[in-house]
Amino acid sequence: MRVSLGGVRDEAEIRGHRRTYIGALPGRVLQTMRTAATVNPVFMLDEIDKLGSDFRGDPSAALLEVLDPEQNFAFSDHYLDVPYNLSKVMFVTTANILDPVPPALRDRMEVIELPGYVEDEKYEIARRFLVPRQTSEHGTDRVAAPLL
Repeated sequence: MRVSLGGVRDEAEIRGHRRTYIGALPGRVLQTMRTAATVNPVFMLDEIDKLGSDFRGDPSAALLEVLDPEQNFAFSDHYLDVPYNLSKVMFVTTANILDPVPPALRDRMEVIELPGYVEDEKYEIARRFLVPRQTSEHGTDRVAAPLL
């Protein structure tokens, strides 16, 4: 299950709104658990480096409770207002850069860095795949040889 965190600035998006608010909903975590229809899904929390905070709270503080194995067996969503066990969920997060991720949140993660392509690899991808596909799609593959 994929949960996009880009632009999330409100803690209630993670932890849910209290039922006293009109239009209150559970947080993204429990909504996604309901969609997954299993107690042990794999969650991909995408773009954790794009989290922000403002006057509505800090979503990274709510994610601490989600990702910490010592706390997530009794995750508290404000909408349900009962502990929910997230200990069987496998969480995978993605980030483009690590600097914006709060240190307390980073401590609860195992960081695996995946390097991007070097220039030679990009050139070969373009030469072998991208240019032939584009020339074929545009009917120019029979007119002239590619410039690469």
